[in-house]
Amino acid sequence: MLHKIFNLPLFLFLLLIFPTTISAEPYFRDVTTEMHLDFHHINGFSDERRLVETMGSGGVLFDFDNDDDLDLYLVQGNSLSPKSDNPTEPNNRLYRNDDGVFVDITFTAKVGDTGYGLGAVAVDYNGDGYRDLYVTNLGRNILYKNNGDNTFSDVTEEAGVACPLLSASAAFADIDRDGDLDLYVCNYVEYSLETDIPCYFRNELRIYCGPNEYHGIADVLYRNNGDGTFTDITMSAGIYEPTTRGLGVVCTDVNNDGWIDIYVANDMSPNTLFINQKNGTFKEEGIQRGVAFNGDGIANGSMGVDAGDYDNDGDIDLWVTNFSLEANCLMQNDGTGYFEDVTFETKLANPSFYALGFGTRFIDYDNDGWLDILVGNGHIWDNVDQIDDKLSYAQPVQLFRNQNGTFTEITEKVGLDQNNYVVRGMLYGDIDTDGDIDVILCQSNRPTVILRNEIGNKNSWVSIKLVGLEANIDGIGSQVRLKTGEHTILREVICGASYLSGNDTRLSFGLVKNDSVDNLEIRWSNGKVEHYRNLPTRDFITIRQR
Repeated sequence: MLHKIFNLPLFLFLLLIFPTTISAEPYFRDVTTEMHLDFHHINGFSDERRLVETMGSGGVLFDFDNDDDLDLYLVQGNSLSPKSDNPTEPNNRLYRNDDGVFVDITFTAKVGDTGYGLGAVAVDYNGDGYRDLYVTNLGRNILYKNNGDNTFSDVTEEAGVACPLLSASAAFADIDRDGDLDLYVCNYVEYSLETDIPCYFRNELRIYCGPNEYHGIADVLYRNNGDGTFTDITMSAGIYEPTTRGLGVVCTDVNNDGWIDIYVANDMSPNTLFINQKNGTFKEEGIQRGVAFNGDGIANGSMGVDAGDYDNDGDIDLWVTNFSLEANCLMQNDGTGYFEDVTFETKLANPSFYALGFGTRFIDYDNDGWLDILVGNGHIWDNVDQIDDKLSYAQPVQLFRNQNGTFTEITEKVGLDQNNYVVRGMLYGDIDTDGDIDVILCQSNRPTVILRNEIGNKNSWVSIKLVGLEANIDGIGSQVRLKTGEHTILREVICGASYLSGNDTRLSFGLVKNDSVDNLEIRWSNGKVEHYRNLPTRDFITIRQR
């Protein structure tokens, strides 16, 4: 038998030995044209190289019409010149998912803002059963209330959440466990087009300025009053940090006490971790808990952020993407909400050193029960190759496969022409409802790209949609522990994360070849716990809080 095997062609021999690790097809496929998406981002690129041109943009995947598939909202920049060459003003776009294609309904839905946009998240902020939109801008942000009839209304002033600064990412969570969702907004720097600072490399080459040329500004926390309005509680809640440069935020329970904490990725300032004091206030403990700096004690240029249990030990770990010539950071939770930078030990440091990471998330792309990592990269300097020939403006979309807590870069398996991407926001969700997670790349000054997962549903899976009580219909902040065989998998419902992005709030569990779920434990956002047993696999399951 061995003699026969060794006479086989090498490729067939490898297939016999490694049948699950060799795949002739790419893991993702570009289906942008197939899904009729025609969005091209405009950043207002100019010879002046204004700071804001480097930042956007993002968007959100959400089910705005309650038909159980994911629709898409994409945020547009705009021309920054007094006179635009465009015949019409660029605008944000809403696409309805209709049987596998995206149909532009922006005009009829009344959500086509023409400001200079950056990011978006979607959530039902008023508890009427329909998901609303919050859009961050240079200048006035916008809250669109979903009217339930395929239209939206701008209720920003009425709600009191305009925040007319330079806002980046935003997130919703029930920070006080009163049943409705509060809003955290990252603000970047003191900035206007009139005060844009010119920067040069060696007094010759015009480049985009770094964040240190500008004064950082405080983020804002709004408490939901339960009547359609919000109150700014930044100072009274203890999250006022006057000089940070907030770019990414994730609301998550890091110390497993049932209360939502807030982790913020700041640009060239220490990252901040606000621990919930359970009385409407927070205490900033980023340094004490090991997440303000990298393992060398240095504040990085941080952009994208996510939270998830990458090592399957039952607690929430943190992941942050950083500037080029800085490794990204994976911070392992010790089980009590204190962290250690394990980027080098998990083999994630070296592959990220030359990349400049923005949108990112933990994603179990192959449904093997372990959270992998996908990172969208792209430099902010379009002329960076004139400064360092090891760096490039367009960069690879990196995929890191999780193998029992350590990672292997398998970027070549993504299936893209890896020389053509300048990613900012990155959206995640099961767009085609086939049981695996698809990805949308929001590029700077380039077309948005849809990547369909081609291999995840070859393994078993289950998708859990939570329906909470009161005004938190998506169960934001709830945690689910799924047990199958000897494995327990933890997932948390998050509104926000990545960078400038909102994602599918359904929870996806990869189950390898298991054909049943032994036990499902839900800790709802209000602290109540429920158990379910013997659930089917390869199914979309909706669970309503009792």
